[in-house]
Amino acid sequence: MKSFINIMALIVALLAIINISNFEIELGEFYYYSMAFTLTVLMILSKNVKINYLILWIIGAALISIIFNQIPSVFIPYARLMAFILIVSLVGPFIYSNTINYFRLKLFNAINIFIIYLIIASFLGLLVNSSIVFGRGGFTGFFNHSMILGPMAAIAMINSIEKAYSNKNKLFRLIYAILSFISFITCVAAGSRVALIAGLAGTLFFIYKVNQKKLTYLLKFVLILGSILILSYPIWEEYTERIISKMSYAVEMGDITVTRTHLWVLRLEEFSSSPFLGIGFASINTKIFNNQFDPYKGRIEPGTSWLAVLSMIGLLGFIPFILLLAGYMKFILKDNKTILQTAYLGSLLILFFVHMIAEGYVFSAGSGLFFYFWLLLGVLSIIKINNDNIIIK
Repeated sequence: MKSFINIMALIVALLAIINISNFEIELGEFYYYSMAFTLTVLMILSKNVKINYLILWIIGAALISIIFNQIPSVFIPYARLMAFILIVSLVGPFIYSNTINYFRLKLFNAINIFIIYLIIASFLGLLVNSSIVFGRGGFTGFFNHSMILGPMAAIAMINSIEKAYSNKNKLFRLIYAILSFISFITCVAAGSRVALIAGLAGTLFFIYKVNQKKLTYLLKFVLILGSILILSYPIWEEYTERIISKMSYAVEMGDITVTRTHLWVLRLEEFSSSPFLGIGFASINTKIFNNQFDPYKGRIEPGTSWLAVLSMIGLLGFIPFILLLAGYMKFILKDNKTILQTAYLGSLLILFFVHMIAEGYVFSAGSGLFFYFWLLLGVLSIIKINNDNIIIK
């Protein structure tokens, strides 16, 4: 049965990667049908299925926010809620059993490998200046947008750092160290400031956690890492053009977060209009957003995950969301039994905590970042429940 689950995990990982790649393969509804089929099979194979009541609370708050708000039909809120429940049930911490947990671990391993391969390919494409790796937003690599490439490169960087740290073979440690540097350069070239900051924040947390009882070694490691980045600057300087361009524009406008500030203000205004129930799951208040919204496409630009959750489902849904994340973070910080494992997963969680300040995808079931974020929480749930070393390679 494990071989069958391994194959399913590999297929789902491929579908998730294709969904965010520039391979020009439109999955459409097949993506969701495949996820629904996989979940159904896993449920049939599972025994002693349990649920996470905080996720149930979030879903309940989302449903209430739809029922008690007049949401324009263009947002198809019920369909979006069903898609959210489906993906979170499959990869997130909502439903779990031994079988489903095994599937998620294999899926997590597979998708991380695919991301590293795509980042390497993207970097090589950049080196030869291939037109294949340029698209929406500039340098996209083999992803469908530069704003997807940035966080994926940051994820690959942390994965490579963890492998370099944990591998006992010196040659492989060197290889993964080089891969982490390639991922860093790719992240810089993507031009996403928040992805770069998030990746570095996650890296610093990893270094802190694995050396939390060795303060001298921690400071030494940070100093060495900083020195390497400074001394190697001439190598990756040419790839900073897009970030420098964005920073220059921000300075010119007198606001370092100029591309997000307005959206944050609108989200807070939405929250003020309905603080308890929110303005509606996976929607926006079209009166507040005014000309920021295309009524024919129903597209939403949240501008932030944190404020989007707060404004869409109000305090009723935001409270369990914060409790859920706080529970994982508390476990990560207090864990002294599986330090390397929690340092690794914690660094990825910190990455998302920072990245979600400027990008909104927590409720966007079709987003690759949504998929990875909830899968990360699903894996964290397994580690937290078992409180033991589980192979994540």
